[in-house]
Order: sequence, then C-alpha cells, then structure tokens
Amino acid sequence: MATINPWKRFIGLLPGGVRTVAIVRSINTTAGLSEVELRTGARVTVRGVDVPVNSKAYIADGVITGPAPDLLHFDVDV
Repeated sequence: MATINPWKRFIGLLPGGVRTVAIVRSINTTAGLSEVELRTGARVTVRGVDVPVNSKAYIADGVITGPAPDLLHFDVDV
C-alpha cells in the first residue's frame, strides 16, 4: 500500500547514499580498484577504474560513479 505521508513520499524521491569528489591517485586494473584522496587528505580504496590518475571523480558508496569536473572549491560560512 502506498503511503500518503508527503514527507515520506519526498524522501523516496531523493537518491540514497553520500556522493563526494576525490582525486584518483592510483589504479589497480587487475583488482578493479582505485586509491583516491579526499579533500581532507585521507586516502581511501574504492571500486572502479574508469577515471584516470590525477583526475577528479565522483564517489558514491565506495564506487567511482564517473569523472567530476575540475572546478574550484570554496567554503562559505553563513
């Protein structure tokens, strides 16, 4: 039975998981893994080898979902 709660319907439209941008530092094609560096400087191993080394990639739930544009990042406090 479908819910009529508008909040739950809205949440159902949103994509799941967290997506972040990282720089690919190394690729292991035989294992299908890449090591990426987050903005904090931490390095994480994720699945996927589609983005070249030293390029930015979107990471969602431990998987490279595609290349990210090389744009400047600004933090703004409000």
